[in-house]
Amino acid sequence: MYTSKEVFIKDYEREAKLTLSCFKELNDEALEQAVSEKDRTLGEIAWYITQSLGGFASLTGETFEGASFGSERPETAEEIAQAYETTYQNVLASYQSSVTDDNLSDEVDFFGTPMPKGGILHAANTHQVHHRGQMSVLMRQADLHIPSIYGSSRDDQ
Repeated sequence: MYTSKEVFIKDYEREAKLTLSCFKELNDEALEQAVSEKDRTLGEIAWYITQSLGGFASLTGETFEGASFGSERPETAEEIAQAYETTYQNVLASYQSSVTDDNLSDEVDFFGTPMPKGGILHAANTHQVHHRGQMSVLMRQADLHIPSIYGSSRDDQ
């Protein structure tokens, strides 16, 4: 759980920039890459991550322009990346103006369960990391460049 606005904002910015670096490697063909017919495609995961940026922000009471849970997925990889970047920037601006060290302990509804705002924001960041990991596997299968995330990738060596 976050108890410091400064720590949260730094984590949020770092994780979003790493995710955006992956999004910028996507192409339209690769959006259909999946492990199996039962699994989400790379495009579906990318869009889910984008929706979740706004979705988690909405749960904590933020107002912003951009994607959220239920937003319709764009058709192209470039449009998805742009929607992600726009949503990230707008949510970041909202967080910067509304989150305080004090209100991180305020309880908010997390799908029917009370949770401190700082806990939801932590969950939002780890949720993005989890799904970005899924994306990187599908990106490898689609023969896309994998950018450095928490260290160099073999593609950057």
